[in-house]
Amino acid sequence: MIAQIALDSSAGKIFDYLVPESLRNRAEIGTRVRVPLRSRLVLGTIIHVISSEDAHPGLRPIHEAIGNSPLIRPALIDLARWMSEYYCTPLEVALRCVLPVSVREAEISHKERRILKLARTVDAEEISALQKIAPLQAQLLHLLNAKEGRMALTELSKVLRGANALARGLEKRGLVCIEKERVNRDPFAGEIFLPNAAPMLSPEQSHVLQEVIACIREPEQSPPLLLHGVTGSGKTEIYMGAIHETLRLGRTAIVLVPEISLTPQTVERFKSRFASIQNQVAVAHSHLSEGERFDAWYQMHSGQARIVIGARSAVFSPLENLGLIVVDEEHENSYKQEEAPRYHARDLAVLRASKEKCAILLGSATPSLESFFNTRIGKYRLLRLEKRADNRSMPIMRILDLRQLKRGSGADSILSAPLCAAIQDRLVRREQIILFLNRRGFSTALLCTACGYVCQCPDCSLSLTYHRADSRLICHLCGHTALPPAKCPGCGDPAIRHSGTGTQKIEEIARRIFPSARIARMDADSMTRKNAYREILGRFKEGQIDLLIGTQMIAKGLHFPNVTLVGIVNADLGLHLPDFRAGERTFQLLTQVAGRAGRGEMQGEVFVQTFTPFSPSIQFARHHDYEGFFEQEIQFRECFRHPPFSRLLLLTLRSAHRERAAFSAQTLARKLRAILPPNVILGEPVPAPLEKAKGQFRFHLTLRGKSASLLVRLLRPVLEKISFPQDVHLSIDVDPYQLL
Repeated sequence: MIAQIALDSSAGKIFDYLVPESLRNRAEIGTRVRVPLRSRLVLGTIIHVISSEDAHPGLRPIHEAIGNSPLIRPALIDLARWMSEYYCTPLEVALRCVLPVSVREAEISHKERRILKLARTVDAEEISALQKIAPLQAQLLHLLNAKEGRMALTELSKVLRGANALARGLEKRGLVCIEKERVNRDPFAGEIFLPNAAPMLSPEQSHVLQEVIACIREPEQSPPLLLHGVTGSGKTEIYMGAIHETLRLGRTAIVLVPEISLTPQTVERFKSRFASIQNQVAVAHSHLSEGERFDAWYQMHSGQARIVIGARSAVFSPLENLGLIVVDEEHENSYKQEEAPRYHARDLAVLRASKEKCAILLGSATPSLESFFNTRIGKYRLLRLEKRADNRSMPIMRILDLRQLKRGSGADSILSAPLCAAIQDRLVRREQIILFLNRRGFSTALLCTACGYVCQCPDCSLSLTYHRADSRLICHLCGHTALPPAKCPGCGDPAIRHSGTGTQKIEEIARRIFPSARIARMDADSMTRKNAYREILGRFKEGQIDLLIGTQMIAKGLHFPNVTLVGIVNADLGLHLPDFRAGERTFQLLTQVAGRAGRGEMQGEVFVQTFTPFSPSIQFARHHDYEGFFEQEIQFRECFRHPPFSRLLLLTLRSAHRERAAFSAQTLARKLRAILPPNVILGEPVPAPLEKAKGQFRFHLTLRGKSASLLVRLLRPVLEKISFPQDVHLSIDVDPYQLL
């Protein structure tokens, strides 16, 4: 037998190895193996096995197989193959997504603990006799009896000195035995989730749920479902009802959420609803420790987990008998991975559902234009929730035109007078407030008003952001740090000052204006500790925080009934970026942030501060009019042949030398121009909007055509024949979501 193996670092090549007799029963597709490569042993994955009668004297045998069964299921091997072809990436790079690092590198094992158990019943008379000759051993037996005859040795050591030696003594007497027990490293261990019964659904929710259940029962007859429900309409209840039916049918489910910050609240809801099987709800995201990810993966792989909740990587969960995949907030950009392989988790979820014959439910209050367009052409099926749960009203949105408002002098003018008055009113009424600004740090730049000098990152085309807490200038792209200058490096003027606003500055202003308010901030700078998300959101839920300031991580999916006011400090931040999706993102973000208000009994109110109040993105968001926005935006896309009317492929050439990157981009464009058919649009090689990043100059080249697979097929032979200078690197992004 010959095994074809994708090595973990094989540069896209597949190697043949001989299967020795000792491994014939274990050499299956998906098995992880160690094989010799030159003078060392390397890890790889069997992707194909060939039975051959011919002798192959030159082939080296597999050294060993890892694990007792294949670690990657055939369905996930097929998914990795598709990713490799579609996203134009080596197969071993795609396979890395399927296995967590801890499992792939075989360096972490299951955690075990020693358990002390009574070997037989020990009555009071026997303990009393032991008390006379070995009082500490008798005390240990008393403790064991009080704990129903079993205790972890680590727990015993905390209450009884020398517990290990005492246990060994009792073991020799035949009174106890010491056993090893596997410990599951659960990030939610020790937390109590009280059972929570399903609420009464509205007629609208019941109708939608029945439609979803019909698809779960007959997935082969059903297209992907897109649930378009306004914020607060109870989409999560539809998800849970659908999963309940999936479990009843004996199948498993995956729930994808876009942000790690949403995971704790989602896990709490699901573990409470499915309290009887809460130990079968697994969590998968990048903020888990390697040990926790290892245990979660094995829980899924062994069949102990029936529901998996996680961020984009959870789409690769090794569940068998998959019955349903839910993609919550399907429009979110965070489902798109920005490093190779540059996959989109929503699209992979749709593909996996098709391959494994299971139902898929995409949900959003602001669906991506591509998904909503798919419902128009019959590719997806549209379900609607047009009313909020319990017929609660949508929040009132007030647009504050910063051009017209008479703002006072000083930094406090960043929060306008109407917004400050509304915050004060809510504080008096003991209601909660969210302030949203999608920019972290204290200020966006240090600017000299005398000569115009701006402190910039030496490695990126970005100004350095000032962080007051650390008194540092930090580049949010590459992480470069510097001390803020005492005077302008350009002209020596000591009046160099902060320009622009970040969440740290909003927090400082809010603490000064509202000194008695309990204020917290959620952004990438404040959420560095492992459980910081859960702690802040837990305190906010319990009413220990009055005013929560944050970036997009607080903009969606969170449900806090006591929030009655949302303030959007600057709605223009992402509106004018050189990206055809800028308007769509702004509309989605404003609608999602506004949806955090008024989810309880009280009316919600949203204040939107902007310098461009008549932008369609802002006006359609103000009226909660998704379809109006869609109709206008889709005409713009069709006019310029942007997605979904074409498929986009972005080539980025980067080098530490600008001239080499530019020359390579021009050379590649010339060779592509010679072979591309007329129906493929090739853009000119141009500097990226963010020309320098992490010390590398970047040039973009775009291709647009009807089929992404066709674009990749046309590109491959050109790349095979062309050679770039050694320090020039090419990255390929199929269906890019980030054009900067």
